[in-house]
Amino acid sequence: MPLESLLTLVGKLRERIDAHGPALRQSETLTRYTLIDPLLRELGWDTENPDLVIPEYKTDDGRPDYALLSNGKPIMMVEAKKLGTLLQDRVLAQGLTYANGQGTKYFSVSDGARWEIYETFKPVRTAEKRIVEFDLKSGSAAETCLKALTLWELRESGHVAPGQTPIVGPSHNQPDSQEPPTPQPTRPSPDGWQLLSKLSPQRGARSPVEIQFPDNSGVSVTTWRSLLAKVATWLIDNNHLTKSHCPIRKTTRSKKYIVHTEPVHEDGSKFYTPTPHQIGLLYVHRFTAPVANTNACRTIIEHVGQDPAHFRVRFSPLRN
Repeated sequence: MPLESLLTLVGKLRERIDAHGPALRQSETLTRYTLIDPLLRELGWDTENPDLVIPEYKTDDGRPDYALLSNGKPIMMVEAKKLGTLLQDRVLAQGLTYANGQGTKYFSVSDGARWEIYETFKPVRTAEKRIVEFDLKSGSAAETCLKALTLWELRESGHVAPGQTPIVGPSHNQPDSQEPPTPQPTRPSPDGWQLLSKLSPQRGARSPVEIQFPDNSGVSVTTWRSLLAKVATWLIDNNHLTKSHCPIRKTTRSKKYIVHTEPVHEDGSKFYTPTPHQIGLLYVHRFTAPVANTNACRTIIEHVGQDPAHFRVRFSPLRN
């Protein structure tokens, strides 16, 4: 399929979210009609063809919003929600129940902007079954399209290959001179750099002194708490992290938040006192332990569809 066409559609859907966000946050039907249906059709799932897509598919456990079919059998159940709905807990349980009951290999949950795809029978906890996620409002349009092509790949081959980018031909929307990212080291380098995805500090660990972001910019840091603040600031400044992503929980079932639009957790307790860290319109909870701050960094990065392996942290050299 032409990647240019998908890029154009993603641009239109982003504009719709910006223009009609309040209405979309009030209506699942409108979200499906204006955001989800167009994307499915563009990726090969003709929503008007019952050989491919059956809305409100009847099962013994209820009616998932869409069943995507291959050879007459559901290959993915899609649970749709209105824009801004948290795709956690009850929503995931719904999707998993529908897929389990029908023996369907994959299920997906979406609020029209954010999509998460799960492998139903992967022998891990529900949250760890997730194999692909993307957000129409986060990151570059090209990166979003490449992840969205997972749904096209499912239509073509009947399966999803996590971590692989479908090959659909060159895109003229990206400069020919663009070079692939330089592979990052998986161990601390002699000059003190370490991938955030590999970082595992213990209590009392020495503090980081700098963080480098995916765009190769970097800032100095002085404490583990400031590391979390710098990560959140970069995500917000680059429009990866917005109010629509909030609240971001510490864990899937936790009542504690990492980032929210107000400095109050679900259980009513306040963010770290005396002063919660405010970045623009968002608040970031302050953790005390290095490992808690590191895990929080990875959580918010992954929540907005970015990769912690593209963030590097530098430590000052050890003195002899």
